[in-house]
Amino acid sequence: MREILYGRQPVRETLRAGRRQVFKLIVAQGIKRAGVVGQILALAERAGIPVQTVNRRELDKLGGEVNHQGLAAEVSGYPYVDLAAPLESARQSSTPPFLLLLDHIQDPQNLGSLLRTAEASGVHGVVIPGRRAAGVTPAAVRASAGAAEQKHALL
Repeated sequence: MREILYGRQPVRETLRAGRRQVFKLIVAQGIKRAGVVGQILALAERAGIPVQTVNRRELDKLGGEVNHQGLAAEVSGYPYVDLAAPLESARQSSTPPFLLLLDHIQDPQNLGSLLRTAEASGVHGVVIPGRRAAGVTPAAVRASAGAAEQKHALL
C-alpha cells in the first residue's frame, strides 16, 4: 500500500528513520531549497530517491485541504512491529521497557499528538488496538510532526 505524506517535518523524519520505502519526493517549483528542505533533498539524494518537481497547483490538488508546505513524499504503508522491537530498543538503551498502551483513540490528530508526546518522553513503543482505534495514517504522522516515524507502533 502506498501513501502520500505531506509537510517538511513528516517527510524529513520519514527519510531519517529509514523504516519505510520512499518511492519519490514531490517538491513544489520555486520552493527555497535551504534549511529543512535542503536537508530533505540531501537525504533523498543519498538514498537515491527520485525527486519530482511540480507546480504548486498540482501539489495543492494532490493534498486537497492539507497544508503541504511545498513538499510531499510517496511512501510505503506504516511498518507496524511486534512486541519484540520495542523490547529490543529498551534493552539496547539499558532502560526498563516503557510502553504506552492506547484504547479507543479514534482521531488521527489525537493519535499523532500522543505519538509526539511518546517520542519526547522516551517511550519505546506504542500499542494501538486493532479495532476501534485510529491507525498510523498520513494524518497521524503529520500531527505527530514526524515523531511517528521514530516510534515503534504495535497493532
